[in-house]
Amino acid sequence: METEKLLTPVNSYGSHDRDMRPVLGSTAFHPEEEEFRRCLKYYFMSPCDKFRAKGRKPFKLMLQVIKILIVTIQLILFGLSNQMVVTFKEENTITFKHLFLKNYADGSDDTHAVYTQTDVYDHIFHAVENYLAIPSETIGRYAYVHPDNANQSALMLCQQYYRKGRIDPANDTFNIDPKVITECLGVDPPEKISTPSEFRRKHPDLALDRSYKNFTLKFYK
Repeated sequence: METEKLLTPVNSYGSHDRDMRPVLGSTAFHPEEEEFRRCLKYYFMSPCDKFRAKGRKPFKLMLQVIKILIVTIQLILFGLSNQMVVTFKEENTITFKHLFLKNYADGSDDTHAVYTQTDVYDHIFHAVENYLAIPSETIGRYAYVHPDNANQSALMLCQQYYRKGRIDPANDTFNIDPKVITECLGVDPPEKISTPSEFRRKHPDLALDRSYKNFTLKFYK
């Protein structure tokens, strides 16, 4: 074998063809070295070779397979759970678009827009009215999330505008005060009512909070 040739001791260099004789049996290893060689050879064997050599079952290989199966099952369960969350979010987003956006149609996300001040107010009031009427109008069960601060309303209508601003069309210049002012109007949902539809029919003015009708946008700022 090639390995045995490499392990054969060489006493001199040069061409000595007539003196060369097979010396394969002259090289002997110590028992410790032979045991170490066998251990190394067994260590680098594949599980199948180890099973053929000593007949031991590949417990480590079986353990690795079990670990792979457990991790795979965990990934599948996580993917299914995440898919359910994503589906729930997408379905609720579509539902809220139909509830709060006036004249909304599926597939009109890129074209749904308003162009006049009247349309802006109509869309805002439409969204607020449907938000306040959620318990009595929606098929699904939705509840209001009340803030931790007792003085804060459940729904806030806010607008931000510059304190002062003037446009000179002749020079095409803008004179704007960089200070930004924020104004908010709180809208509270109605209290829990046993029969909301009948209550709204008998008391249309008391059923919902109409204070948001006084909300005025400063388009010029």
